[in-house]
Amino acid sequence: MLTEGGSEHFLPADKLTSILMISSPIEIDHIFVFVDPVPDQDPLEAYLLQEAGFIESYRRNHPGQGTTNICYCFDNAYLELLWVNDEQAIRSSLISNTRLAERSQWKSNGNSPFGIALRPELPFETWDYQPPYLPPEMSIPVACSSLNPLQPFIFQSPGGKRPDAWSQKKPPKRQDPGKFKEIAHIELDIPVSTPLTGDLTALNKIGLITLNQDTPHHAIRLSLTNPMGEITHYLELPACKVIAVD
Repeated sequence: MLTEGGSEHFLPADKLTSILMISSPIEIDHIFVFVDPVPDQDPLEAYLLQEAGFIESYRRNHPGQGTTNICYCFDNAYLELLWVNDEQAIRSSLISNTRLAERSQWKSNGNSPFGIALRPELPFETWDYQPPYLPPEMSIPVACSSLNPLQPFIFQSPGGKRPDAWSQKKPPKRQDPGKFKEIAHIELDIPVSTPLTGDLTALNKIGLITLNQDTPHHAIRLSLTNPMGEITHYLELPACKVIAVD
């Protein structure tokens, strides 16, 4: 948490940008998007990604948080499809500040369905989220701007490493490097009616994301590269639509 003179505060965008420029390089760790659950089946978006040639890396439940996921690892970051599997848990007092329940209902309430995980740490004012599925001594720093569900859920990744640097004996499968190697860039669409935060403005200024505010809907467009570093596909979220570059 950033403090000045012992008191907590929100830093203006220009000061945040300066801190981002001189501190350890900030990177995108992963992106999550809420999708609709389908009883006894994977969500529709998982099938769309499979048809487009994506490889599932792993999946897990989040006990006590009320969600489950499917993740798709690239060399430098990963995509997480997230959905609700326990309405009571996700609306509990332990989880309420995340506004994950409200985010999951984005189709009806206009909230942001996205989460943006950064590494190695957040230079923003944060609060500590202690989900029940983590050990008691661990917490996840979350940007205070994310208390508003109209904003993306910006948080610090507990892992802190690129997928190609994970040290498990059997690391999860990554995407076929001949087709989808890295996430090169992220374009984030924010509805005109949603106020811009210093966090997003700073990330935009340093080029970590490209911020657009000329749209009525929340959306993300990922640029995907091949081994030569060439952008060959775009992945549009939340639709999970894959577009080949001409």
